Amino acid sequence: MALHKFLLLLALVLVLTLAVVVWFVPSNEDFRAENDYWNGTASLLAESGIQPVDSLSGLPDFPNGATIILIPYTDFQPAELESVKGFISRGGTLVLADDYGNGNRVLEYLGLKARFSRQALLDPLSNYNSQWFPRIIHFTDNFLTHQVEELVFNHATSLADIASDEIIAQSSMFSFLDANNNQNWDEGEATGRMPVISRHSLGKGQIILIADASIFINSMSEMPGNRRLLTNLAGISPAGLYLDQSHLPPSNLHQAKNTLAATRSLLTKPLGLLLLMVLAFALTLFPLWHHRPLSRERSPS
Repeated sequence: MALHKFLLLLALVLVLTLAVVVWFVPSNEDFRAENDYWNGTASLLAESGIQPVDSLSGLPDFPNGATIILIPYTDFQPAELESVKGFISRGGTLVLADDYGNGNRVLEYLGLKARFSRQALLDPLSNYNSQWFPRIIHFTDNFLTHQVEELVFNHATSLADIASDEIIAQSSMFSFLDANNNQNWDEGEATGRMPVISRHSLGKGQIILIADASIFINSMSEMPGNRRLLTNLAGISPAGLYLDQSHLPPSNLHQAKNTLAATRSLLTKPLGLLLLMVLAFALTLFPLWHHRPLSRERSPS
């Protein structure tokens, strides 16, 4: 019995230790608000006041002056798409930043003709150290690109089926779409200026398409033009600027942290405290239950 209690106590200690380790392990996941590394968004959120949200169901009912940034790496439920559409129709701004994710699913539901081409946009001449980092240098007069002289994208794509009056930014004349992924321009592949940022109206709100989500990560937001673009975006969002995290690339670490957070939240509520007290009481009485004296048989009279 002593060995049984020892093993039970050891298992409990190991579980608590593992929970503490998981809770304090720093995140290194793409676009996560708690990630301070090059691929996170911690710096951006700290400087721009962007608020991370873990569900699209909590969008403001009166979104005029509010903006939600959506990076659609995972698919959407119909209810989520309807929440986004209602948010825009009532006056909100959706920034849909995508390259090879599920952005076209959102656009289809919203009834827009525009699409993300999902082909790599390369620029062998006008770039930042590599053709995978094209410089965006052509802009129309727009609140979003005010005082922006250039942007630097990172493994981006382009936009398709965009009307001329919807274009906000374009790549250089040297850029091309690498349709066959051989990193070279071949006969038949689109070349020249490509739309990479556009604006569209829907109801009382608007949709801004950006053909690269990477401009929001810590390492790319340090680029002067990128930083200015994000500053302008915050400036048109007096009612709040939000970053949706519910459609980012999933990971076991993030799911474990969410489970721990939900458990901690439960334990701070009356029902959770009651369950914790019952558990503590049961553990306290456990030795007594296993060492209670046997009842003596009555001797015959």
